[in-house]
Amino acid sequence: MSALAAHEPLRILVAHQVPAARNGGMSRIMGFIHDRLVERGHHVDYYTADDVPVRWRTAFGRRFAFPLLVSRAAIDAARAGNPYDIVNVHEPHALPLILQRVRAGSPAVVVTSHGLERRAWQMAKDEARLGRGTLSARTRLTYPVSSLWPTDLGLRGADHVFCLNADDQHYLERRLGRRPDTVTRIFPAADLVYWCQDRDYDGSTRMLFAAAWRENKGIADLVPAFIRLAMRHPSLMLHVIGAGVPDTTVRAAFPAALASRIVCETPAREADTAAAFAGAHAFLLPSLFEGTPLTLMQAMMSGLPIVTTATCGMKDVIQDGVSGLLVPIRSPDAIVEAVERLLGDRSLRMCLGRGAQADAIARFTWARVADPVEDVYARLRDGSLAR
Repeated sequence: MSALAAHEPLRILVAHQVPAARNGGMSRIMGFIHDRLVERGHHVDYYTADDVPVRWRTAFGRRFAFPLLVSRAAIDAARAGNPYDIVNVHEPHALPLILQRVRAGSPAVVVTSHGLERRAWQMAKDEARLGRGTLSARTRLTYPVSSLWPTDLGLRGADHVFCLNADDQHYLERRLGRRPDTVTRIFPAADLVYWCQDRDYDGSTRMLFAAAWRENKGIADLVPAFIRLAMRHPSLMLHVIGAGVPDTTVRAAFPAALASRIVCETPAREADTAAAFAGAHAFLLPSLFEGTPLTLMQAMMSGLPIVTTATCGMKDVIQDGVSGLLVPIRSPDAIVEAVERLLGDRSLRMCLGRGAQADAIARFTWARVADPVEDVYARLRDGSLAR
């Protein structure tokens, strides 16, 4: 038994406004980390989007009701004589609980950011300024008041903050005034089902994009880059998994002549997702903004050569030229150049893929990334970590 496991069992509430089914990065990261804590004897409850009464499942309810419902769930547990030691709540929803923590039995409030709202907002404004996206006048007026200001207050008032990349950590400390000992950088991980022991690096025709089909994932750069690559390499395919939109939406972004070379899939099981990674030859993720993407760890564990952007958590995890190739954001030209390097060099594909896999096995398993989470929780409850 580890020293961490010797702590008295904790009662933990994890409250993130995503479906309970682990189909997205946020639900999987929180679920898989806390599975490890349950295995070590701790009690974990979840409050998810599925727990919200139907009448509140509207845009208004998602924004304003969920934080109040989380606070009520913690208060109800305290009234029933089973208060939580820890409430882990997603960044936008922490403020009501912080304001009512005494009624909730004074749990330690841990805020988890999967990419700071304030930094995402700046990215959205930059995209609009560059003509790559739009922000309505109404959004510019209401979003700061309804979301950013309450979020900032929650981040300032929490007992501890978990974040998923170094840029967010620096922002929390330098711009929001969090003490360094009250911020912990955590990582996603990959299940060993993704470990591809006998990967063949001879192939170079199947590119994998595993992410939601959204602007922040870099699709405005992925599409023109792949169009140019496909014109030069007639056998090149793009495999899109987990897009979260109809296949027709993805294919409509490309010329009709390329439709047969765009393969879309939404795997139902983890093993099916792992099989898609195992069948790919390279992983592309030109995101503009992330926390640290779970699919990046899965690609690493699978031994895929990776091309991703030098921003957010990607640059924290990938060593350029060692475990992947890093490119600037908003640069289809750089994506094309990096993929061309991979296509023409088997030894580079093998070197990067094996380097990424070795790093994932050493650093990014769920048991390993759960350790600092458990340690922070236990020290908050025991009083050895400042609140």
